[in-house]
Amino acid sequence: MTTPREADKLRDELRAARHHIAELEAELQVLRAELTEAMDRASARIAVAVADKLRRVVPPDSRRQRTLHSVASRTLTLVDHGPTAVARSIRRDRELRRAIGVADTDASRRRQYRRWLQLHTPGAAEVGNMRRVSEADAGAPVISLVMPVYNPARDWLEAAIASVLEQAYPKLELCIADDASTHSHVREVLDAALADRRVRVAYRDQQGGIAAASNSALSLATGDFIGFIDNDDVLRPHALYAMAAYLREHPDADVVYSDEDKLLPDGSLGVPTFKPDFSPDRLLAENYINHFTVVRRTLAMSVGGFREGFDGSQDHDLMLRVTEAATHVGHVPDVLYAWRMVPGSTAISAGSKPLARDAGRRAVADALQRRGVEARVDLGPSPGLYIPRYRLAGAPSVDVIVVATTKGTDLTDCSATIERVSTYDRRRVTTVVAGHNTPAAINTAVRALNGDHIVVVDASTRAITAEWLEAMLELSQRAGIGAVGIRLRYPDGTVAHEGMVCGRLDLASNVDQHLRVIKEMSAVSGACLMTRRDVFNDAGGFDERFSRSLWDVDYCMRIRALGQRVVCTPLAEMTWGEAARSSVGAMAGDARTFVQRWGRVDEIDDPYLNVNVLWPEPLSLRID
Repeated sequence: MTTPREADKLRDELRAARHHIAELEAELQVLRAELTEAMDRASARIAVAVADKLRRVVPPDSRRQRTLHSVASRTLTLVDHGPTAVARSIRRDRELRRAIGVADTDASRRRQYRRWLQLHTPGAAEVGNMRRVSEADAGAPVISLVMPVYNPARDWLEAAIASVLEQAYPKLELCIADDASTHSHVREVLDAALADRRVRVAYRDQQGGIAAASNSALSLATGDFIGFIDNDDVLRPHALYAMAAYLREHPDADVVYSDEDKLLPDGSLGVPTFKPDFSPDRLLAENYINHFTVVRRTLAMSVGGFREGFDGSQDHDLMLRVTEAATHVGHVPDVLYAWRMVPGSTAISAGSKPLARDAGRRAVADALQRRGVEARVDLGPSPGLYIPRYRLAGAPSVDVIVVATTKGTDLTDCSATIERVSTYDRRRVTTVVAGHNTPAAINTAVRALNGDHIVVVDASTRAITAEWLEAMLELSQRAGIGAVGIRLRYPDGTVAHEGMVCGRLDLASNVDQHLRVIKEMSAVSGACLMTRRDVFNDAGGFDERFSRSLWDVDYCMRIRALGQRVVCTPLAEMTWGEAARSSVGAMAGDARTFVQRWGRVDEIDDPYLNVNVLWPEPLSLRID
C-alpha cells in the first residue's frame, strides 16, 4: 500500500512531468508550424532541429530528464502491477541511493567541469609546440609578471614561481618584490629563483603594503605587457601563450583578461568563474576582471601604477583606471589562473578582508568622480560588490505605457498599483490593448505622447519598489545607455528575470545571475523596459514586423548596434504574472523574423554569455 507521503511525492512528480510535457508540446507545435511552411527542407535538417529543441527542453542528464524518466517508469509500474509495486520500487530506489550516493547538483557540475578541463588542458606535446612557435616568433611581445611577496609558505611560493617559469610561452620576465618578509625561507626561495636569468628580485627594506610592493616589482619590468600574479597562486601552463595569441590577433589591445578558478586545498581546480566580455558597469560593480590580466606596460605606467591607500582593492582601482584609458579591452574565455583558497584569502571570501571593501568603494567613487559623474557608491549585498547611485539631472517626464497583449486583460490593477506605489511624480500612465501586433500598438501610443523617457510595462506586472522609476531613470539618463530593465519576480518571490542572454541557450532567455548589481546585458524584457525618447526615435521605434514576441530583444540588439548599452538594475522590482501568450503561428513567425536579422541560435554571439557556459551541453556553472 502506498503511504500518504509517497502518494504526495508521486503527485508532485506527475505535476512536474505534466509541466515539462506541456513545454515539449509547445516546442513541437512550433516545429510543426515551421515544417508545414517548409516541406521542401531535407528530412535530416528537420530531424536535427527536432533533436536540438528536445535537447534544450530536456537537457541530457538534467533533473527534468530524470523526472520524466522516473515518472514514466512509475506510471507504467502502477498500470501493470498496482500501487504496491510502485511503493516497492520507491523503497528500492531509496535504498540504492543510500548505498551508492546520489550525485547532487554540485557533484554534477564538478563532473562537467572535469570533462571541460580535460579538453582544455594542453598536453606535453602541445605545450612543447607552443614553446617552439613562440621562440620562432620574432615579434612576440615580452610579458613581465609582477609578483609582490610577503611571508608566503615555501611550497606555495615555489609553486607560484614554477608556474611562471614553466610557461609554454618563454618570452617573459618574473619581477618579484619582497615586502620585507620575516620568514627566512622566503629569501632562500627567491635567491634560488635568480638562477633563471628571466627572474628579477627587489628586496624592500621595510614593509609598505601590497600596493607599494607591487609598484616595486613593477619598476623592475621592461616587457611590452605587464601581468599580475599573487605569491601563492598559479598560472596554468598555457596562460601567457593564450594571452600572446590574443594580442597578436588584436594589436590595438591594451588590457586583456581571462577566466579564472580556485585552487582547492587538495591542489585541484573546481570553482571556475566564466566571465563576460568587457562590461564597464559590471566593472564598477565588482572587480570581475581580476585574474589573469595583462596590461600594456606604457599604459600601466602612464596612469601611475598601483595607488597606495587602496590596499586590498588595489587591483580593482588599477583596472578601473587602465580600462578608462584603453583603446581595446579584450577577453580570453579560458581558465588561465587559479587562486589558492587559504584562510584570510579573498579567494575564499571577499569579507575576509573588511578593509578591502571600503577601499573598493573609494576606488569606484574615485572613478566616477574622474569621469565627471555625480553619484554616491553604496555597498552591495555582499563583500566586493558596489552599487553606484546616480544623481537625477532635473525632473525628466516619463510616459508609462501599460500594455495588455490580449483583449479582456484587466489593465486597471497594474496601472492602479503604479499610481499607488510610485514616488516619482513626473509620470503619466497610459493603457493600451495590443491586439494582433504589440510593437505597433506601443509605437502608436508613443507617437501620441511626449515624455522624455518611455516605459513599457506588461499588464500582468505589479510594482514592488516605490522608487522603481527613479532607479531606472538614473540609468536611462546616462549617455550611452539606451535601455534599462529591472528585476522581475514570479508571484512566489523567485526571480524570473534579471536581463536576457541571446544565442546558444535559445534565441533569447531570461536569466537570474544571482548577482544583485547594475550590469550590462544583451537585452531586457519588454515586461518592464525604459528607453529615452531620442534613442527610441533614432532606432525607429519597435519593429512592427514582430507581432507578439522578440520585439523587445530585437530593439535592444538594434540600439546596441547603434552604440548604446543595455543595463539591468536590481533596485527596481516588480512581480510578473503569467503573461498572455501569443499563438503558436505568431511565435514561429516572430522567431523566423528574428533569425533572418540576427542569425540562428548557434550564430548569435552574446558578449555577456561566456562561450564555456554551453559546452557541449549546458554547463550548470556560474554565468558571469
